[in-house]
Order: sequence, then structure tokens, then C-alpha cells
Amino acid sequence: MAHSSSDYFLEQYLDAVNAGREIDCYNNKIKFLERDSFMIGLTDMNILWKECIIPLYNMGDTDIPNRIHTIVNQLLETNDVVSIYCALSCIMAHYWCTAFPDCPFKIDFDDTYAAAKQAVLRNKKKFQKYDGPEFSSCVTPIWKIVSNMVGVKKYDDEYVNRPKKKPKKK
Repeated sequence: MAHSSSDYFLEQYLDAVNAGREIDCYNNKIKFLERDSFMIGLTDMNILWKECIIPLYNMGDTDIPNRIHTIVNQLLETNDVVSIYCALSCIMAHYWCTAFPDCPFKIDFDDTYAAAKQAVLRNKKKFQKYDGPEFSSCVTPIWKIVSNMVGVKKYDDEYVNRPKKKPKKK
């Protein structure tokens, strides 16, 4: 009997957990995607949630929300643009998941907003210059995507230390 893609994804996730490499399911070292996944070279976090995270929680792994929170924070502490993007994508997929009544748990990511914004700002030049294959299906520059995800405004990074203009005299 052939395994379904759901079985394969779940086995892949559990193998990573058992090997002490659960973070690799989130940092794109192990990819979870299907033919219709939006990003070709990146884990589709919606697939990860649908095929692995929620089923594992429903099977009794009630610690998975805590581990995800920790993993997201670890990814945001890196200077790796793919890991940072994956952390942001995981948070976004979680919010989509919680919009539906069958999501069995919620993770409070409120304490990660500042770290997410700092990670994006800290790596602005890397995001602006990144041309790896993971984002090759995007027509929008990855910097624009991630800066919008965390609410970066122009003044956040470009005008923070600029002296204020004096008002013109009438």
C-alpha cells in the first residue's frame, strides 16, 4: 500500500524530532511542500501546520506549541535570511490556522514581534541583496515581503538617526 503525502510529511517530521533536529522542519533544511505550494524552494508552512503540527497535537503532543514558540525565537536570533523568513512564515501560517475553528490550540506570539522586526532590520542589506533559489518564484523582492510582514516603515531604519528638520519660518 502506498503512503499518502500526509503520512510522508508526518514521518519526516517525527524523524527530525527523534533525531533532535525539529528546528530543521522550520528553517528550510527539511522541506514540506506540495505541487501547488506557493513558494517553490521553501517549506510551505501551511502544509507543515496541516500535515504535521495539528495532527501531532491531536495525537497527544501537547508540548508542540511551546516548542514552536522556542524554535521561532531561535530562528529570529539568527542572521540567516531564509531562517528569519521561515520564522515569520510560521507565525503567519499559525494566524491563518487559528482563523478556523478546527485549530486545536493558539500560540501567543506577542512577545516575538519586537524580535521579528529587529531581525528583519538587522539583516536589511542581506534581504535586499539575497538572490538564493528559495525565493526564485517571487516577483516581489524578498525585502519588501519581510518588511511588510513585520510592519517596517521607512522611518524605522532609514530615518531613525536623522536630525529633525526645522520648521520653515513664515
